[in-house]
Amino acid sequence: MRLVLFDVDGTLVDHDGAAAAGTRQWLMAMGWADAGTIAGLVSEWDEIAERHFPAYRARLTTFQGQRRLRLREFLPRVGIDASTLSDERLDELFNTYLVAYEAAWRPFPDAEPCLGALRRVAQIAVLSNGNQEQQEEKISRTSLGRYVDVVLTSDQLGVAKPDPRAFELACVHLGVPPHAAAYIGDQLEVDALAATAAGLRGIWLNRTGDPCPRGVETVNNLTDLPSLLEEPRLI
Repeated sequence: MRLVLFDVDGTLVDHDGAAAAGTRQWLMAMGWADAGTIAGLVSEWDEIAERHFPAYRARLTTFQGQRRLRLREFLPRVGIDASTLSDERLDELFNTYLVAYEAAWRPFPDAEPCLGALRRVAQIAVLSNGNQEQQEEKISRTSLGRYVDVVLTSDQLGVAKPDPRAFELACVHLGVPPHAAAYIGDQLEVDALAATAAGLRGIWLNRTGDPCPRGVETVNNLTDLPSLLEEPRLI
């Protein structure tokens, strides 16, 4: 392998943990939740994000647009009529959440040792469906930037995973043919299977130990990735 590409959220950085912690802090600070309602509201905020982010990934709305859509759906659940709020006010409210979410960014404990080991033998880059500016900031703030040569996102490439073109364009951008590149991410279809379809060595980071389909290369943590990459690719 000349190039190892990584997903970010759920792979290198604990997005779910940061989102949950940030949401709890945000809701309590805004006075929108108490001990009895906080868990349900955190879950609802997460579900709303999952519904609206695909529209951004499909380029049907902007990154800021999906943030506003999330708030317009969520705010009535805490007693606020979002239909009366301007986009500017929504942006202000979202920024109060963003401060709490960003403060909770943490790399997974296995991320830095893995990147450090692979950095000595291959080029390291990121390929994410997230926003370019935010993902660059996330890699920088979590101290992973010292290992990552390039951060690539669907914003920059103009196409998102699982479209094979996202992986192909990343390889073109980095000057490495797909067969000499590996890609690892925490989503089976969006990351591992899609990368394999594009000609890369797709590897599933299966942190939760879910059943793995036959023929899919997988690791349960990033600590095991360097040794896996030393082995022949499964055919």
